[in-house]
Amino acid sequence: MIVPIPSVHVGIGLLTALVSIPLILRRVPMNHLYGVRIPKAFVSSENWYEINAYGGTLLFGFGLFLLAVGWLGRDLAPPPTSPWAPVWLVVPLLGLAPVIARIYAFARRLPDR
Repeated sequence: MIVPIPSVHVGIGLLTALVSIPLILRRVPMNHLYGVRIPKAFVSSENWYEINAYGGTLLFGFGLFLLAVGWLGRDLAPPPTSPWAPVWLVVPLLGLAPVIARIYAFARRLPDR
């Protein structure tokens, strides 16, 4: 079964937005499986919650962006068998790079407690 590309974007966007909510609400204790796991986050509990709340907010926005791309681009997307399908699939995901960069920039401003 071939899944249409807009459905993939909607699904990933929805999943990203939903898993970011506990991070924003500071409900995820320090762990090695779930959350923004960068070295600065493991310095202290305060850093963990600050970085994850900030990162969760950015990830929530990215999830909504991806959801919108999938929903609004459903009539523009090439069929999954098209040679352009991988490009259409990957290009919106490149929006994750600035999100990661902003999380690292935010973390650099936190103290080494």
